[in-house]
Amino acid sequence: MLYLDSSVLIKRYHAEAGTKALNSKLEEEARNLHSVFTSVLTYAEVHAALARLKKESRLSADEAVETQDKFDTDWFFSISPIDLGSGVLAFVRNIVANFPLRGADALHLASALWLRDIARLGVKSSQHADPLVFASSDVQLLKAALKHQIEVFNPETKK
Repeated sequence: MLYLDSSVLIKRYHAEAGTKALNSKLEEEARNLHSVFTSVLTYAEVHAALARLKKESRLSADEAVETQDKFDTDWFFSISPIDLGSGVLAFVRNIVANFPLRGADALHLASALWLRDIARLGVKSSQHADPLVFASSDVQLLKAALKHQIEVFNPETKK
C-alpha cells in the first residue's frame, strides 16, 4: 500500500525534484495492482498548488486546465481518498503532542496510521498485510512516520 501526501502527489503533475522517482514508484504500484491512498485534504492542497503555479506564471492557462483535468481524472479513477472521520482524527492529538508538524501534515500522518491499522484488522493471523509506505518530501513528516514504524519514501532522495 502506498500513501501519498500532497507534497509528493503534486510532483506527478508538475516536474520538480523527485518527479521521475515518484512516477517510477507509481508505475511499480500499478504493475503490482496495489492501491494508492491519500487524504481527502490532498484534493484541495493539489488544486491550490496548481492555482499558485498558474498565478506565478509557472503554468500557462492552458497547461493549468490540462493539469487540473489530469489530476481530477487520477483522483476519481486511480487514487483512493481517505475521509477525515473520527477514526483518523483520533490520532491527531498524539501526533501533534509528539512531533512539530503543521495541522495538514498531522492529518496526512493520521490518515496513514488509520489506513495501516484498518489494513491490519482485515488480515487473518496466518497472513500478513502488505506494508504501508508513506511517501512525502517533508523531512519532519517522514521522521514522524518512521517513529510510528511506517516505511517511508522520499522521491527527492529515493529513500
